[in-house]
Amino acid sequence: VQEKSQNVIVANLNLQAGKKAMEMSDFVAAYSFFDNGISFLRKKHWEEHYALSLELFDLAAKCALTNSDYTSLKLLSEQVIAHGRSYEDKLSVMYVSTCALAFSFRLPESIEQGLDVLANLGIELRGMGTSMEACVQETKDLLSVYTDDEILNTRRM
Repeated sequence: VQEKSQNVIVANLNLQAGKKAMEMSDFVAAYSFFDNGISFLRKKHWEEHYALSLELFDLAAKCALTNSDYTSLKLLSEQVIAHGRSYEDKLSVMYVSTCALAFSFRLPESIEQGLDVLANLGIELRGMGTSMEACVQETKDLLSVYTDDEILNTRRM
C-alpha cells in the first residue's frame, strides 16, 4: 500500500473484519484483524485518525484479554491511556485491564485499580475498603465448607 488514504481504507477493512470475527466469537481471528489494521496506521494516526485508532486498539485489547494475551493487552492499553483524548475514551481499556488483573489472580491490585477509576469518576468508595475486605473474607469463610465440585454443581436459583 503506497498512498496514505489506502492505509486508512485497509485499516478500516480490518476493523470491520475483526468486528465480524468477534460476532462469531472467534477472538483469535478478531485480534489478528485488529492487529493487522493497527499495522497499517501511519505515525501520526492518533492525531489524524483518532476514532479509527481508538476503536482498533480498544477492540484489540478486548480480544487480547479473551485470548489471555496479557502482554499484548498491556501494550495496547498503554497506547490508549497515553493517547486517549478524554477519560471516557480510556474507560474501556481500564476496565479490561482491571479484569485482566482479576483473571490473573491479582485481586487486590484489581480492586485497587477499580477504586482508582471510580474515584476519578467522582465515586469514592475508599472509606468502605475495610467493609469490602470483610465481605470478601465472610464469603470465603462461608464457601470454605464446600468442595469445588459442590459449588460448581449447585443448581441456579
